[in-house]
Amino acid sequence: MSIQPLYEPVDYEALAESFNQALLHTLRKHSIADSFLDFWVPDADPVLGIANMADSARIAGWPAITIRFSRKSVPEDRLAQLEKIVSAFAEVVLEREGECLYLHATAMRNDSAAALSAAQKRDRATSASGHADKVSSPLSANVPTQQWDSTVLPEFADVHPHFRQGLRAALERLSREGEAGAADEGLVRVEGHQGGVTLAFDIDPSTHVVRAAHHTGATQPSELAALDLFCRAAENLPFQEVADHVGLKVINSLVDEDEAPPVKGILLPINVGTAFMLAPELARQAYEAYRAPRNLGNKTNFYYVPPSVAWQSLSSAERREKVEIGLRGFLQSEALHGDDITLLRIEKNKYGYEIRLAVGFSDRIKIEDKPFLMRRLEQRLRRDLEPEIELIADRAKDTSPLRRLS
Repeated sequence: MSIQPLYEPVDYEALAESFNQALLHTLRKHSIADSFLDFWVPDADPVLGIANMADSARIAGWPAITIRFSRKSVPEDRLAQLEKIVSAFAEVVLEREGECLYLHATAMRNDSAAALSAAQKRDRATSASGHADKVSSPLSANVPTQQWDSTVLPEFADVHPHFRQGLRAALERLSREGEAGAADEGLVRVEGHQGGVTLAFDIDPSTHVVRAAHHTGATQPSELAALDLFCRAAENLPFQEVADHVGLKVINSLVDEDEAPPVKGILLPINVGTAFMLAPELARQAYEAYRAPRNLGNKTNFYYVPPSVAWQSLSSAERREKVEIGLRGFLQSEALHGDDITLLRIEKNKYGYEIRLAVGFSDRIKIEDKPFLMRRLEQRLRRDLEPEIELIADRAKDTSPLRRLS
């Protein structure tokens, strides 16, 4: 008997193909806007791609998901592996129907999963005694737990090596640690507590914006640094945005884009180090304590970060000049011809800011190379020019009158 899914089945192969095609048109959103897919990217291994899709639905708050995929994507001898990975955060049933299979993931655990919570406590306990150098993730349950070299910066042995230097720098300039004085007049203080650690926020109740944040009680160097970075990033943002996304923003702020990606797929606290999990957990606890008595409801978060004042103050000609300079530098660094990627126009996004860059490719660029170049170029322009830049690809018109006439 087939199982009646709570939602329409999600077609894994179709969405994976749609994602890869969408890279040529937008790097900001998937084809299904405002959905759990904002947390998902496909993996070269379909088993991990499907598992990541289920986990992305969990992160987005879905209680269940049904994913349809073909036997060609996941052969029979790998189904047990897929089931094992997803069962770390959901109840799993696999259903066969001809050449298709359905993965039903229900009772999804949005508390970071029981197994992960237990692993996190174990890692913290062992790291406190100086013996931990590994962090486990439910999406890597099918492979041996990652061993991280702790001979370099051993105080950060519980964090992926890619992020250790950034945390060390943050630890050397702590600015939000310590008991906070009384909240300024008109502000409301709310706190999250866990294991002797406190994360405190001073909120403007008229706007629900965090005006100040402080932390106390952390003793582990990695958590101290991560908490301090979280507090700095939280200030002057809506409290819901802090609870929803600042943990991810802290991680992304420490990524060195000139190096290889730290992990495959999505960067999350669970796969880059348990030290990054504490602040988001405390922030969510504090936000719930703030939200509930004010009857704010559990609303969808539509917060948008506008471009910097410096970018907005530029004229259209000045923006184009800066982009052209950045583009030329990128082409040189990639050993490409000067016209292999051209800036066609700068458009306004849906919020009215001139931030969308439409680019075209020469015939020398293979179709399969375009998504990679788009990602690399957007990373470079965001780093060097403006963090909110959006990149889209468009068909470049042939400027040769002879070829057009032919």
